[in-house]
This record gives sequence, structure tokens and C-alpha cells, in this order.
Amino acid sequence: MRVRRTSKIKAGKAAKQYVFREMPFGVSIDHDIAQRFPDFQLNVIFDVGANVGQSALRYASTYPSSAIYCFEPIKATHERLLRNIERKDHKGQVQCFNMALGASEGTGTMVSDGVSTMNYLVNESRTHAANLKKTESVNISTLDEFCKANQISKISYLKIDTEGGDLDVLKGSEELLNTKGVDIVEVEAGMNPNNKHHVPLEILKAFLEENSYFIFGIYEQVNEWPKREPHLRRSNIVFISEEMIRNSRRR
Repeated sequence: MRVRRTSKIKAGKAAKQYVFREMPFGVSIDHDIAQRFPDFQLNVIFDVGANVGQSALRYASTYPSSAIYCFEPIKATHERLLRNIERKDHKGQVQCFNMALGASEGTGTMVSDGVSTMNYLVNESRTHAANLKKTESVNISTLDEFCKANQISKISYLKIDTEGGDLDVLKGSEELLNTKGVDIVEVEAGMNPNNKHHVPLEILKAFLEENSYFIFGIYEQVNEWPKREPHLRRSNIVFISEEMIRNSRRR
């Protein structure tokens, strides 16, 4: 990659400014996929932890021919998601489900207190939280069972953003992962041991590598903002299947 470096003067200080002829790798997931896999078609996208549709609306705009499945368990947030999808006229392309995905089917407890992007499903490691905050009972399915019921055999892009429930979603997807029924997986990973809110990168990486998925890129690197410290708190990690790696070698 060729880079041109320039300088400009601002407020009496010289500030270095970099102008890239191409977007650097690791800035945009969509751009990196298009560059590395120019023939790859995102036909089916799953947005697990869709919130109010921030990612789904981007997917619908970037991949207008794709089928998008959104999962948002909190009722009020799901209603906002539906309104946002309808407002942007993506209702025919995007399907929204008021449910959670996890390691097993049943019902669960969601913490729904404060900012909607911080809502999470109570699991074994965070059972105490249900006694401290506002909660809501939700229905849970697994990705494997949902896909069987809806006759979906292939997911192009699986995005998981469940505020600490990402590993449970993956555990409920093992049949699909084992058969390479998912091409690309995006998870939200904790990047230091003091972050108890997200699943550590090491655990997610080990699980996915056991199923022959390997890191493609690291995105949205966020520092430890609650303590105003400079080291990383979380990042979005994108994995690709071994099959995609093999296919790229044939080009």
C-alpha cells in the first residue's frame, strides 16, 4: 500500500497528516471483505443483538440483494427496530424477531436497565445482576434450531453483539459451524482480563479455531473508557471459515 504523508500547521503546532491512496485494512469490514473476496456474495446476514437497527440498516444499504435476519429480545427495543426498518423502507428485505439466541432453547432473563446497547442476557457468570437491575423475561432459541425451522442452510455473515452472550450464541450454532454453514463470524470480544462484561478474546478465539474459523481482522477498537484508561476494553473480531481461506487460494 502506498501512503503519502503531508504536514499542516494548526494552532501553532505542526500536525502530521496521512493521506492514503487506499483505505487501510481494519477500518471498514465491508471494504476489507470486498477487497479480499471480490467474488463473495453476502446472501444471508444474521444480526444477533440488533438493538434498534444500527448494523441492519447499514447491511441493507450496502448489500441490497441480501436477506437480513435481526434478533432483538427486549420488547421496547424490538419495537424501535421495527419502526426504523419500516421508516427506511427495508421491511421486505429485513425480518425482525423478538427473541434471543443462546446455547439452548427456553426462556431467560434480560437485564434492560439504562442504555439499550448495554442490555444483556443473564447467564451463569452474571446471575447476580438480575437482582440489582430492571429485567425482562425473553424467549431463547439456538441458531441451529432457528435455521432448521426456517430452512436456512447457509449464513454468509453472522454478526453477534450480545454484551457478554456471544459464546452462548456460538455454542448454539455448533452444527452450522461444524458443517461450515457460516462463512464469516463477527463477535464482540473483551480485550483485557478486568473487563468482566464481554467474553475474553482468548475464549472466543479458541472456540472458533476448534471449528476451523480463523481471525480475519480486528475492528472498532475501544479503550477502557469506564476507567478512562488507554488500554483496550473491547473490539469486534471477524473470523472466516477454513473453506473461505481455501477458496481464496484458488483465485
